[in-house]
Amino acid sequence: MLFLQFLLLAVLLPGGDNKDDFQEPISFQIIQISSFYSRSWVQTLLSGWLGELQVQGWNTNPGSIIFLWPWSKGNFSNEEMMELENFFRGVVIGIHWAFYNLASEWRLSLKPKAWLSSGPSPHPGHLVLVCHVSGFYPKPIWVMWMLDDQEHPGTQQRDILPNADGTWYLRKSLDVKAIEAAGLSCRVRHSSLGGQDIILYWEHHISTGLIVLAVIVALVLLTGLAFWLWKCWIRHQLQRTLLPLD
Repeated sequence: MLFLQFLLLAVLLPGGDNKDDFQEPISFQIIQISSFYSRSWVQTLLSGWLGELQVQGWNTNPGSIIFLWPWSKGNFSNEEMMELENFFRGVVIGIHWAFYNLASEWRLSLKPKAWLSSGPSPHPGHLVLVCHVSGFYPKPIWVMWMLDDQEHPGTQQRDILPNADGTWYLRKSLDVKAIEAAGLSCRVRHSSLGGQDIILYWEHHISTGLIVLAVIVALVLLTGLAFWLWKCWIRHQLQRTLLPLD
């Protein structure tokens, strides 16, 4: 969802004939907030403010001005009000198209983000390596598991799926023997990268996993050792307590 807020008009109104009426000029602002859900679905909020007081609103469905106070219509005739409403309709529609097209241009070059993970393996001694790529636009992309500089023939591709923000997501998996995982990498090519491929090496991922696993094993061993020492101490205390009774 794209939220755009525009300050359309800021006009300083005179303080009146009596200089004692206002200590400083009052600003009149017209604020439009448009939420772009798609090219055909845009929600618009339009409001007019006299200083800090809202005096007008905007009815989106018929496209008409709502006057929140009896005096906020001023001295405009019905014909003048129709012309003013038609003017604002044209402004709203024109801004919708202009900024939707601008937002589409912004999305023409969104770089992908890539990361690696491992999935459940259907065979003992095997690893399922998964390369995730997300947040890229436009849709065409090239992702492949590589062994050195060669494409790995076992690469499996899933469908490219849309994200909620209009970008795309893709993952490619590879089922290999655990002893053959060293030297594998995932390479990503996309038009937004300017010829600089993203390369993620699995051995780096494995090293991090081994460190985490080693820390967990060490904590488990230390916990077991502490529990064993505690039991020995309790047993020793019981023996000292029961010894005089013998």
